[in-house]
Amino acid sequence: MPIDLSFFETPLQTIELRELPGNGHIIDVGGGGEGLVSRIGGAQVCAVDIDMNKIREAQIHGFSSQWLLADAQTLPLKDASFDTATLWFSLGFIRDWSAKEQVVDEVVRVLKPEGLISILGATIDCLEDRFLLKAQFSFADGTISRMSYGLAGRQNQTIESVTEILRQAGLAVLSAEDNAFWFRIEGRKQ
Repeated sequence: MPIDLSFFETPLQTIELRELPGNGHIIDVGGGGEGLVSRIGGAQVCAVDIDMNKIREAQIHGFSSQWLLADAQTLPLKDASFDTATLWFSLGFIRDWSAKEQVVDEVVRVLKPEGLISILGATIDCLEDRFLLKAQFSFADGTISRMSYGLAGRQNQTIESVTEILRQAGLAVLSAEDNAFWFRIEGRKQ
């Protein structure tokens, strides 16, 4: 007998993908699937994903990024190896808050001093069991990519809750942009 789950679906969100902050090596946590960061940063990007199918899906597009199959809670990388870190819609796939905190702590560990972090995240403060963010991404070159993120609901993931995790991990928040169903945060390792 199927379980009846409640469901929340956003209207289509148009999200402009800006140039990546900083220069140098980029670690992209949750970089599989569409490979948004890899499409912008190319060979500068080390894309990490826990799901080999998502890595293969992104590799079909022919990006020149390096790919790493790993759990971002325990990254098999040296301290202070990257100039920039991106977590674009990946935190929403991690329902447990202590796991989200561990991922951010690991990202801080592998960031160089003064390294930058870029987060795009879904605002998941609904009461429904499932949350679907429908998004249309626009790249600087005019390319458009549409996709949907099916996430667990009831996470209370907001710009405020994610900003607090960043501050606890020792990151300075440089800017925060709150949209109806998603947010953008830029920060720096202190």
